[in-house]
Amino acid sequence: MQTQHPRGHWHPGEAAMHRLLGVPTHDNPTIPGLPDAYGLWMAQSPLLALGTVDRIGRIWTTVLGGKAGVVRPIAAGVLGLSTPAHLEPRGEGDGSGWAGFDPVLEALFSSTEDGRVVEHAGGKLVAGLAMNLEERTRVKLAGRMLRGVVLADEAETIETDPEDPSRVDVQMAVAIEETLGNCPKYLNRKAVWPHEASPRLVSDLLPLTHKAVELIGRSDIFFLSSRHGTESMDTNNRGGTPGFVRVFSNSADEGVSLVYPEYSGNRLFQTLGNLQTDPAVGITFPDFETGDVLYLTGRAEILIGAEATAVLPHSRVAVKVTVDAARFVSDGLPFRGRLLDPSPYNPPVRRLAREIRGADDLIERVDGRSGGIAIATLIRSSRITPTVSRYTFRLSPDPSSPQAKAEFSRLAPWRPGQHVTLDFSAHLDQGWSHMRDHDPASLNDDYIRSFTISSAPVRRSADADDSLDGVEFDITVRRHGPVTRLLTRWVPGAELKVPVLGFEGEEDLGALGEDLVVVAGGVGITPLMAQAESGQRFSVLWSLRSDDLPLAVDVVERIGGTGIILFVTGEIDASGHNDLQSLARLGADIHTRRIRREDVVGAGAEGHRRFHVCTGPGLRRSVLQWLDGEHVSLVNFDY
Repeated sequence: MQTQHPRGHWHPGEAAMHRLLGVPTHDNPTIPGLPDAYGLWMAQSPLLALGTVDRIGRIWTTVLGGKAGVVRPIAAGVLGLSTPAHLEPRGEGDGSGWAGFDPVLEALFSSTEDGRVVEHAGGKLVAGLAMNLEERTRVKLAGRMLRGVVLADEAETIETDPEDPSRVDVQMAVAIEETLGNCPKYLNRKAVWPHEASPRLVSDLLPLTHKAVELIGRSDIFFLSSRHGTESMDTNNRGGTPGFVRVFSNSADEGVSLVYPEYSGNRLFQTLGNLQTDPAVGITFPDFETGDVLYLTGRAEILIGAEATAVLPHSRVAVKVTVDAARFVSDGLPFRGRLLDPSPYNPPVRRLAREIRGADDLIERVDGRSGGIAIATLIRSSRITPTVSRYTFRLSPDPSSPQAKAEFSRLAPWRPGQHVTLDFSAHLDQGWSHMRDHDPASLNDDYIRSFTISSAPVRRSADADDSLDGVEFDITVRRHGPVTRLLTRWVPGAELKVPVLGFEGEEDLGALGEDLVVVAGGVGITPLMAQAESGQRFSVLWSLRSDDLPLAVDVVERIGGTGIILFVTGEIDASGHNDLQSLARLGADIHTRRIRREDVVGAGAEGHRRFHVCTGPGLRRSVLQWLDGEHVSLVNFDY
């Protein structure tokens, strides 16, 4: 937020982000000062994220509170902040002031007049975010700390232990120059209550410790602060599904860096606008359950379009943060919390390109979407069960660019077991909107999907001019979500063309001298269909519902029943019994029960076997427990 510009104007960094991302011109809704309604609301809010700059110019962020009253109006345009803290007087030679594990409180109280009171001539830049996570409400504030005081018992501060700072109370007066209410998107509902912290500094070194990396991996929210020169600061949050922040690097050689996606928002770009002109950033990851907290300070790089997608596929905008300093503190938060409900707006976790095999093969357009290397035209559909269908597509060159045509001429056939990535955005993308409560998942959906190819690959001749023009491939999918619903609505004669972004995935599963055992659930059998049609042999343990018995008949008719053991659950009707008889005639071994541990661990020759697991999350967890210590590869079939 900017404090020295007239209301309705943007500072140069914000204006630059609007131009880069094609945002129409609009007024800045930031409100000067502290409206009474906001002040009263903040007094009832249990949490406050607070950012400031330390003595050497680094930005840090902290999270304070636990119950209502952490901030409250004390005068016109002035908030009072009161919080417990763990600080100790600086030792001789370190100057006056207080030190502690919380870098924001340390920066705000680093120098005092009499050891207790701190006065900042002209005010010290701060920014905050008052929150009530249980109600999914938040208000940003920016201003200057005018005065602060440390309230401590004399007896507690005569002797200090640098590993155990004294428990004190701090109070501050902050002149509020700007406020702005924000939407509830990406705020995961949490219940919060106060807790007496006992902070311990685990590490202030880089690379990050394993526990610090784990904290990032399970975080569904973090807080970040940025600045616009010496004029103002901004503090806000980013939220999502746990794991939405990815650790890009964490080593002495590569340094420490994180990447996170910028989801669809209000398009004000106040944080990104600050980072556009000054990359300094302070980030905090709080663990609401344990009270552990990770403080980071560093430099941010905004990635837009192809740059973003090259690092974090499916992202139009992403931010890469290079960490310069860190503090990992155990039990450092003055509150605890638990998750009540995740935000319905949270997109699925996006993995880094370096985490995804084959991601480098995708062509990127300048708008950040992956560019097509071919066009797939839907030409046939066949319903196998009420929810599972097979769709046949025909390949042709993508005429949109010379690069795409050249790529198509070099496009190699898919290998058995690979998937095809298709872009359905032209048929489903609804454009930008701030909120979309009737369909929140669509707000960040790029409608790019990967489906396993269930047909055998075409055999390409040695002719140099041979291409995949006119080649057909099948996908066998269950109806689930907007893309598969679109496919279900298709009727012969209607045109449905989508860009093909590439063929990706593992090499052939077969390996000489090993017994390959496939554990599949439902449509998780599809990676094996192309493998089997290519002549590879393996054992299959296939768990499926009785409603999917027609799918089992379809698959076994195509690949044969030898080596397939079926585990069928659910009530079996007359049609299902007919399917079971057909499967038995085709050579499948059938059990009308759930798959068990002994079924899995007894498959293949121990010491000479590999397992390939293509199931939903529940069965996958059980199978991985049963196969602890075995060679296991996974395919994600979470739907």
